[in-house]
Amino acid sequence: MDLITEQTEATSWPAHAAAVGTHDTVMRVIRKHLPSLTNRRTCDLPCGAGLFSKRLHEEGAEVFAFDIEDVRPYYGPSTSRALANANDFLPIANNTFDLMVSIEGIEHVENGSQLLREMARCTKDDGIMVISTPNTDSFRSRIVTIWKGYPKYFNPMDMESKASGHLQPVDMVFMHGAAKKAGLEIIDIQTVQQNRDRGVALWLQELVRPWFTRSLPEKMRGKVPFYGDVIIYVLRKQPVNS
Repeated sequence: MDLITEQTEATSWPAHAAAVGTHDTVMRVIRKHLPSLTNRRTCDLPCGAGLFSKRLHEEGAEVFAFDIEDVRPYYGPSTSRALANANDFLPIANNTFDLMVSIEGIEHVENGSQLLREMARCTKDDGIMVISTPNTDSFRSRIVTIWKGYPKYFNPMDMESKASGHLQPVDMVFMHGAAKKAGLEIIDIQTVQQNRDRGVALWLQELVRPWFTRSLPEKMRGKVPFYGDVIIYVLRKQPVNS
């Protein structure tokens, strides 16, 4: 695969920009569905500072990392990194990857449905896609919305931008609908549990969960997505005859 060589001005970014525990949980989810990454052609989009690309490389994967910005310092294998705009068509051939990973990416793009279609196009028929995003359906995020008027992690910085460059929240209903339209099926959903989710008030959260979720679709009334600041989806292409 030919990588893009165009360069932009280097952008400083935190080495670990994802929420605490996200990388570890995503890796556990990947191992559950792909026990071995050895020689697996893998895409990390967006790669940011490359810490997760580095982990994939250490697991034996053949990593190709993409980001819209030339983030520095970069910790992943630099020979496999290139610039790409996930708001557009990706510079990747059809059916290229065994695994595509997008950690905290879909909430940054202008069209999440377009991203899912592109990920589906670039993934092999027997490959999987793993996507994480802030869990706007969680109890904590819904409380923030009630009190502040916006989901957790989507606070406006001014009239034109939101925190961390987020554009729009991605809820579970959107993901299910957009995945189906992209010819994908969601085969697993996990959340990144934070210590504060398990505190002394857990009994109270469990007490109110049936009432708080009563108007939601049945699949949204459980502990997923009620707990966890980050939600992780595992997707694969739907069989042609489905």
